[in-house]
Amino acid sequence: MEPSRGLIGAFKGFSHFATALVLVQAMLAGVFISREEVDATDVHEMVGNLIFMVVVVQLVLAFLVRGWSKFNLWIWVTVLLAAVVAQTGLGYAGRDETFPVAIHVPLGVLIFGVATMISTLAFLEDRT
Repeated sequence: MEPSRGLIGAFKGFSHFATALVLVQAMLAGVFISREEVDATDVHEMVGNLIFMVVVVQLVLAFLVRGWSKFNLWIWVTVLLAAVVAQTGLGYAGRDETFPVAIHVPLGVLIFGVATMISTLAFLEDRT
């Protein structure tokens, strides 16, 4: 059964939103790393929690539209959610330790890559 256009549009929208939020995260990290601004750290934490919630909704939508996707995007969104959960844990652990921060930064780059790939494939899905 083909999912509704509304669900597909919602999935695409949440995919693009997640990617944009991850980009905002990188910019916030740059602000508080370069200037040690506490406000940017707090906003970075809030946006990180928002990313988690957005990706959870994205995963629910991915399951609902999984018959539409030739790219099995629900698998990639599952990977993205697992990485976001790990990233959140590393972010909180990095308050007291330096090693989690050393993993947090490259994992953020990987998350951006996966989110961008999902967003791009969702955009291209109807064009293949």
